[in-house]
Parts: sequence; structure tokens; C-alpha cells
Amino acid sequence: MSIFAFYFAGNLLREAGWPRKLGMFKGEGYDATIVDLAWGQSMDWGAALGAGRPRLALQMIAEIYRGVDWESDDAPDFKVFVERAQEGPLSAAASPQQAVQLPQFAERMSTISLKQFTDPQARSTMDQRLQYALFWGLSYPDRFEAWYASRVADYESQLPLYQRMGLEIDELPSLQQFYEDSEQILRDFERDLAPLPSIPSRLLADAEQLGWRV
Repeated sequence: MSIFAFYFAGNLLREAGWPRKLGMFKGEGYDATIVDLAWGQSMDWGAALGAGRPRLALQMIAEIYRGVDWESDDAPDFKVFVERAQEGPLSAAASPQQAVQLPQFAERMSTISLKQFTDPQARSTMDQRLQYALFWGLSYPDRFEAWYASRVADYESQLPLYQRMGLEIDELPSLQQFYEDSEQILRDFERDLAPLPSIPSRLLADAEQLGWRV
């Protein structure tokens, strides 16, 4: 089972000092709003790889489907699967998180226990969502770039307010730097866990038929 989304979100949360003690009887865990943000950023990361590093995104898909014999008659019809996904939320989405329709845990709980966060089923669910973020970036790279430009513009418009409040806020990276940073996170994943597999020829052929820029 791949753990791309869990790897990204877990590292992000650790850098922010989580998990933390939740209370006398609750043990360690996370603030649910912080977890929602971390999962959301993992989807942005996946979409960035799809849009800006499509061959790496295909290697991630190959990892997600590790164990599948792509050359057998029983191999999944990947092209049809993606086309069906494109008919759903992907087609109308203007951002990575709209494309994957992430659940918002903070809407129904204030904290998430360490056990809940590391649950294998929860990790699998988030990797399924990340797969759709990859699809969206691969399918609509221009839409991803428009979303990122809008995000940067909105962020920069708020900088004067942050500065007046005395907050030291870093600027968002350029699009190309964001692609490079996203690739580096994936390289860290390979360093920490295992190298990504090569792209199966059938997967590459399907990607080309789907019009992905690979």
C-alpha cells in the first residue's frame, strides 16, 4: 500500500510540532483543523506533480497500482477509469481540493487521535484522493497553473495587512519553484522509503491517449 499522502501530511504536521498531548486522558493527537490543512496541502502537491512533473506522477500511479500486471488480460482499463473520473468532479473543479472533494474533519470533531490518523484504512482513503489530484493535474495542467496564479495573487494582496500586523510572512514560491519543491518532496519519499517503479508501457500508452503531456 502506498502512503504518499500520509508521508506528505505526516511530515508537515511533524514540522509544526504535532502530534501533541491532547489532554489528561486523551493521549497524543492532532487538532482537526490542522489535519484538514495538511491533507489539503498534500492534494495540492499531488496536482502540482501531475501538472508540472507528469512522468513522476505516472510513476506514482504505478506505485499505487504496484502488483498489477499491466500486460495481462485482467489489467484494469485505466483509460476508461480516468475518463469516468473526468466526467465527475474533476471536470468542473477549479482547484485540486475541489477535484478530490476532501472530507473536512473539523466539521465533526475538534481533535484527531494518533490512532485515527495512522489507521491503515484512513491512509488508504487519502491516497485514493491523492490519485484524483494526480489525475486532475495531469488532465488540466493549464487549470492548475491558473489556480496557482490566483492563489499567489490573493496571498500577495494580503501581505500589506500581515506586515501592518507585524507578522513575518514568507512569499509563496513561483510556479516553477513550486514544481521543483514538489519534486524534491517526492525524491525525499524515495530516499526515506523506496524508489518509485518505472512506468509500465500500457500505462504510458493510456496516458498518451488521454492527452497527458508525458
